[in-house]
Amino acid sequence: MADLLTISGLDCFYDETQVLFGFGLTLQKGEVHCLFGRNGAGKSTTMKAIMGLLPARAGSIRLGNAELTELPAEDVPKTGVAHVPQGRRLFGELTVAENIEIGLMARGKGKATRDDVLDLFPLLRERLKQRSSTLSGGEQQMLAMARALCLEPEVLLLDEPT
Repeated sequence: MADLLTISGLDCFYDETQVLFGFGLTLQKGEVHCLFGRNGAGKSTTMKAIMGLLPARAGSIRLGNAELTELPAEDVPKTGVAHVPQGRRLFGELTVAENIEIGLMARGKGKATRDDVLDLFPLLRERLKQRSSTLSGGEQQMLAMARALCLEPEVLLLDEPT
């Protein structure tokens, strides 16, 4: 089976402080990987690096044949990587429907994908016109996951999903 996501020799820094030292990981289709560690161990940093939000100073992040370290951050989701960041990062002034629409636009998905995602989170269907900032914490987490799933991703990254 071909590797879906391959990270090798990844070094990442915040200013001059190195956080990742030669990190490596191989993910195959259908696998679930969990990164465990204390605060400051590099879990969120790894996800930021995969998404292009933090540049790699060394190493490689490949999704299939695409080298993600060479892409601007806004192009990484178009390759099929979705990210639910810690803190959810919803657009609070927008409605549930508008937040979902943003997820759909990233890879040009439409009504069928929207319906599939809302079938997974039926509570969100009831709140489509509600501003996302007025949802409970659990509902906001559902919306963040729904928005990410609108990309129909090959890889889904969840940072602190609970």
